[in-house]
Amino acid sequence: MEKYLLRRAVARLELERRRWLRGYFQSLGIPLGQGQPRILESLLREGPLSQRQLAQLCGIDDSTMSRSVDRLVQAELVRREAAPGCRRSLRICLTEAGRQAAEQVAAAFAREDEVLLRGIGLEEAARTAALLEVMRENLLREPFGET
Repeated sequence: MEKYLLRRAVARLELERRRWLRGYFQSLGIPLGQGQPRILESLLREGPLSQRQLAQLCGIDDSTMSRSVDRLVQAELVRREAAPGCRRSLRICLTEAGRQAAEQVAAAFAREDEVLLRGIGLEEAARTAALLEVMRENLLREPFGET
């Protein structure tokens, strides 16, 4: 196998999964791009989080997360509130409309998981996820330009 084929396959998969979900998320009124659906699902699963925690959990850089949260605040899907015990620290919370949207996002992601894993055993899926994580860690350990 040519090495570039794996990179191409990952890119094509990501493009297709975004296309597959785009129309549904638009019908829910969820701002698209910058990981907003992942943010909503993460808040549903984890509860209120700091912006930094949310960025780490979603794999989004801090400045992109700030813009994404701003868009979700404008859409009235999340709000910023003071963290308990620390008035200077804020955490991101779902609004009631955000909770409803997040539940629909979680259902869409569950459906996506079913479709993606069709014909693939759970052990094979776990091994694939582990291999992709090794590749991600390789990129983190060796920034571009270093050998």
